[in-house]
Amino acid sequence: MDTEVKENLDMEFEDEEVSMDGQPVREVCGIRSNMTLGDIMAKKPEVIPILMEAGMHCVSCPAALMETLEEAAIVHGILIDELMDYIKESLERDAKPEEE
Repeated sequence: MDTEVKENLDMEFEDEEVSMDGQPVREVCGIRSNMTLGDIMAKKPEVIPILMEAGMHCVSCPAALMETLEEAAIVHGILIDELMDYIKESLERDAKPEEE
């Protein structure tokens, strides 16, 4: 491969953050899969009950505050893509006004 072409390809992806599985970091509703639980709870406290519903009761554990959402998902046997989808769906559902 031409050196200049390879350098250009490398430059395109050098700023892209990747998750533990090598995939791009996911973001939904301002929450990134590489954010710590502490940061998520400070930024979006409405996510706390959603995480607990998903089986992540670790939100009350002091040690979990430094763990990323992806790391916590792995510990709990939850696929990060499914968790991110669940968070998005739950936040969107909760944001909709209730019909009378």
